[in-house]
This record gives sequence, structure tokens and C-alpha cells, in this order.
Amino acid sequence: MQIFTKGEARRDFAPDQIVASVSFSTHAASYDEALQKGVERVKEYLQFIADNTDFTFEDFKTSSYSVHEEFHTNRIDPQTEADLSKNLTKRVSDGFFFNQYASLEFDFDKERLAKLLVLTSKTEGAPRFHIDFSLKDPKSCERELLADAYNDAKLKAETLVLAAGKHLRDCIRVDIDMPPHHESMHEGAMLRKSAIRGDFGGIESEIRNIDDTFRPDDITISKTINCIWETSD
Repeated sequence: MQIFTKGEARRDFAPDQIVASVSFSTHAASYDEALQKGVERVKEYLQFIADNTDFTFEDFKTSSYSVHEEFHTNRIDPQTEADLSKNLTKRVSDGFFFNQYASLEFDFDKERLAKLLVLTSKTEGAPRFHIDFSLKDPKSCERELLADAYNDAKLKAETLVLAAGKHLRDCIRVDIDMPPHHESMHEGAMLRKSAIRGDFGGIESEIRNIDDTFRPDDITISKTINCIWETSD
């Protein structure tokens, strides 16, 4: 006789890694102008961060980059009687758009994060800022959860065979039918603010305020497995 049981496990893990994503956008009338303005804005931001923190240019990894033209369509009023039955339109250029996306990964450190957030908000043309809290070694967490899920499935199997008056033998098959599920990821966004004014006393106060109040949620991971067990009389 065979029996089937489902093992489930769920744990909360404190995040130990921060992934900060930055996106730069500029707009200009020509391709060359958009490219020049975009590159200058990226370089100015990275240089400012490198000058005032322990991050370097090389820490920011570019994930995508584009310069493209966008258009909109205008309706044209009919000029002749023959035009009345036509849908006359004209495609008009909206200019060229520069976009560059980069990410920065570092060990969880509220003070470093707070300083990066505050300094980013103080730069002219600051990039859009997005934060994820994650785990550096999620595979290790999965292994812990698999053991918990297996023990849960075994406990259920032992309960079933005891009720049936039989004995539990070996687990002959395990199916891992669900990937790990991550919850409670924190996201943040910052848009362009004022240019840096050199008020580093105020900046230090803002950094302390963020460091004192920033409390990211734990990351919840769950795991489910299906087990087949052999029994004997």
C-alpha cells in the first residue's frame, strides 16, 4: 500500500542584501543632444556618489541602455471636399529619449543605504531610485525549508498509517512542485529634487533620521513538497 502526503514549510528571514536600482532619463530634440545630456547626467551622479560615499563607479552595473525617438499622431483638418471622407493624420516627433538603468548590490547596512538615499535626493537631475531587500544565499534558505517540509510530510504520513493500523516504511518519491515564494519585499522611489548645496550638517541629520526609522520587513519563503510512502502491515 502507498500513501501520499504534502509537506509544507514557511519561515521568515531577515534580509541581508540591498539591491538599489537607478534609472536615468533625459529628453532632447536630437539624438546627439539626448546622448550627450544623458551621459553627462550619469557621469555627474556617479562621480558625486563616488566622491561622498565608499561606493565606486564599478559598483554600479548597467543592465540596459537606449536612445530612441518617440512620436505622436496629429489629425489634419480636411482642406478639400475630397478630404472629408478621409482620415488624415500626420506623425510628429516628440524628440529623442535617453534611458539608462543600473543596479548596485551591497550587504545590508542601514547607514550606507540612508547615506545613498539622502545624497541621491540632493543631486540635480537625480535618477529614479528603487530599492529591493533580498537574501544573498536563498539556496541555503531553501535547503532548510526542504528539510522542514520533508519532516512535515513524514509526520502526516506517520499519523495516517497509525490510524490505518499499518507501519510506515520508506519514502519512495519526492516531488518539489512549488518554487520558493518571496514576500515582503520593500520598494522605494525617489525623483529629482534640488541641487546639492553643501549643507552636510543637514545631510547628516537626514541620514540619522532614515537610519533610526527604516525597518524593512522580513522576507517570507515557503516550500511545498509531495511525498509517496510505502507501508506494511
